[in-house]
Amino acid sequence: MKKSDMIYIIGSVYVTLTGFFYCLTMWFSIQLPRYYPIEHTWKMVKEKGVPSQGWYSKQAFAYICAAAVTFMVYLIVNKMRNRITLKSSLMRSIAVICLSSTVYFLLYIMYYEFHHWHIL
Repeated sequence: MKKSDMIYIIGSVYVTLTGFFYCLTMWFSIQLPRYYPIEHTWKMVKEKGVPSQGWYSKQAFAYICAAAVTFMVYLIVNKMRNRITLKSSLMRSIAVICLSSTVYFLLYIMYYEFHHWHIL
């Protein structure tokens, strides 16, 4: 496998996993710290009637988890790099899977936010 193919695969995995882990916070209602801009503080609880922002924690959670899993994938792919030959059809399949799942995750995030804020 060429180095450029490995970088392509690792990048695709990272982008896809970032969307997956962000959606995971919504699917399983994972409790993350929230930022309260008026008080300039972070809290684990969501206080009613006080504006807070949970987006920062969701993003951090998604980026960190995706980076950890992608690093594991990198170690596996790098170890097997000399034994793997990729066909163009496999690369196209990887592209279609990553692109379609990323679009799904983005659409779901939009749906969730619009539904959550009663915009739809």
